[in-house]
Amino acid sequence: VPIPLPPVLEYVFDADTDRRRLGQAPRISFLGRRPSDPEHQFSDTVELPRQHARACVKATFQLQDSIRDKLRPIAVTLAYGIQGASATRHNRGATRQSRGATLPPLSPVL
Repeated sequence: VPIPLPPVLEYVFDADTDRRRLGQAPRISFLGRRPSDPEHQFSDTVELPRQHARACVKATFQLQDSIRDKLRPIAVTLAYGIQGASATRHNRGATRQSRGATLPPLSPVL
């Protein structure tokens, strides 16, 4: 699967992962999230038009009304990757390329 140029980054903000690991409810909900995202996550994509280009994304969340733990910080993690990059795999076995053979196109990396 070829990667589109310019590359498109997929990202996911995830909040209160430590609390959820302990079976506790998250203390926040993201506003403007996709209907398929749980309330403690916000995911989207951003296109990078050229190398060294910067892109800014805002994700807003609000505190739940019923939270009692107001002293511990709310950790928000970010996971990101190039859209479609996980589907690109090249055979890296012990076979050698014949003379004159072209290499497959290289994928961008982060």
